[in-house]
Amino acid sequence: MSMARLSPHSLRAKLQLFSVLLIVLPGILLGLIAYTSARSALEQAVGRQLAEVAHDVVDELVEAIGNERRDLRGWARQDVMRDVIVGDLDKRLSRFLRSLAEGGAPYLDLLCVDRVGHIVAATDPQEIGGPPGEREALRTALAGEEFLAGPVALPGNGSRVIEIAVPIPDPERPEAVIGALVGRYDWRHALGRVAHIRESLLPHGLAVDVLVIDRAGAIIGESWRADVTEDDAPKLRLAAASVVPRLPAGERRGSLTAWVAGALIGYERAEDPGLEWLVLVMQPLADALAPVRAMQRHLGVALVAVLFGVLGVATIWAMRMSRPLRDLTLATQVIARAGEAPPQIAVRSRDEIGTLASAFNAMAAALARAQRDLLVAAKFAFVGEVAAGVAHEVRTPLGIMRSSAQMLARTLPPDLPESAELAGMIVGEVDRLDRVVAGLLEIARPREPMLEPTPLAPVLARVLEFVGSQARQKGVTVVRALDAPQEPARCDPEQIYQVALNLIVNALQILPAGGRITVRTLPTRDDRVAFEVADDGPGIPPELRERIFTPFFSCRPGGTGLGLALVQRMVQEHHGRVTVDSAVGRGTTFRVELPVAGDER
Repeated sequence: MSMARLSPHSLRAKLQLFSVLLIVLPGILLGLIAYTSARSALEQAVGRQLAEVAHDVVDELVEAIGNERRDLRGWARQDVMRDVIVGDLDKRLSRFLRSLAEGGAPYLDLLCVDRVGHIVAATDPQEIGGPPGEREALRTALAGEEFLAGPVALPGNGSRVIEIAVPIPDPERPEAVIGALVGRYDWRHALGRVAHIRESLLPHGLAVDVLVIDRAGAIIGESWRADVTEDDAPKLRLAAASVVPRLPAGERRGSLTAWVAGALIGYERAEDPGLEWLVLVMQPLADALAPVRAMQRHLGVALVAVLFGVLGVATIWAMRMSRPLRDLTLATQVIARAGEAPPQIAVRSRDEIGTLASAFNAMAAALARAQRDLLVAAKFAFVGEVAAGVAHEVRTPLGIMRSSAQMLARTLPPDLPESAELAGMIVGEVDRLDRVVAGLLEIARPREPMLEPTPLAPVLARVLEFVGSQARQKGVTVVRALDAPQEPARCDPEQIYQVALNLIVNALQILPAGGRITVRTLPTRDDRVAFEVADDGPGIPPELRERIFTPFFSCRPGGTGLGLALVQRMVQEHHGRVTVDSAVGRGTTFRVELPVAGDER
């Protein structure tokens, strides 16, 4: 491959670059639009899903604590609670509380206090008679209202609990309060239910972190994914805490993207006045946007595949386009360098390049014809110069020689027939030379054709009438076929008469007795009218066929070689064409084509 083909300025390189840009730029733009739209839609969908999970967590927490509050209210109305009045002397109330704890109630402690705040019964006997603990909870419960707070750390072991206190009504007078039942609900039990919700999402491909935040913004509960390490947890807590101030104050549920945390977050606030908690459900962006990233990879692979495919197609197209252009360039260089018509260029397509190749071939053919015409014109010009000199120098001596030979023949005695024959030969040869000179002069100084609409059939009929007697004397049959529908030709009738006469006379001269000449007119085609002169003579060998219109070239002994040259010149001056079709042993056909009347080409 030459360097020209690899040049970045070549048509092939430009087409390849254009194809690449045509695919890459729209592909990247469409890919970005698709990626952005898909990412936004996926963020919204995942955000709604995470918000639903946050809603489920809130419902689970509210339900869990609500159940425990109902249980405490039910236990506070049991008959056994009467023992609060007498200080649980028989320890029946303490046994009841222990049985509740041992029966699966999720409390770390259950205790009962009397109206003055003394602990009279507890699951832990050591607490009986001890300090009552949270004073606000007791004051609220002894005042007839339920109390809920937490989670708070238990003194001693640090376990976090939700402290719930309910009043113990007087069985005799329900409106009166005889004490309070306090339960310290194990916060781990509530978080276990949260973890269960989180783990139930794993089979569905949703791995999340759950955080519970109180009204002060402190994290009071958390449930992490299995792959969250101890080093990751503080960062996630910090990121979650930074998100809380950004949440709309009046919006209960929603979602957002936390770029600092690198996660999508769904949230919901609990509506229970005693549980003013905020639940955050977090999913890493990498996991949430995994489908979009997979789509991005697929789009990238598809774009690369399409790019290589288009580049290959563009290369093939560029080669197909550049090959004829390269052929045109080489052909043009041949014309510029050698000044000769190049060979025909193959037309490989029907597009503009193919049209250009066809036009170039037509131009090359026209150039070849022009070169041949110039060559013929040069020959005719040379012949004209020679003819002018010959006519000036030879015609007068030829006239004297002819007159002298005729006078000599009249003076010869009858007993010298050989001398009379020689004198006749001189006169004949002088006449032949005079005809040659006349033909040369006619070629050298052609008459401008007088163009007019002329039907060809009458002109040809007149020629056939003129040569009819000569044909009969030689025993040659002349066939007329002048009935083809034709438009009038734009020509000089006298010159076309001379053209047809020369062609028919040439055929008569070359045919033996018994030969046949057919003169036919052809139907109008492509704004051309034509006639043919065909004979069944010996034909013209292929090696001589290209030279028959050359001046002074003749296939017939004794011929001057000027008749066909004159025919070609006259036809070309009419903007027509004369062609020959011949096969050795099968005859020769000359066809003359002329423009129709009104055709100015």
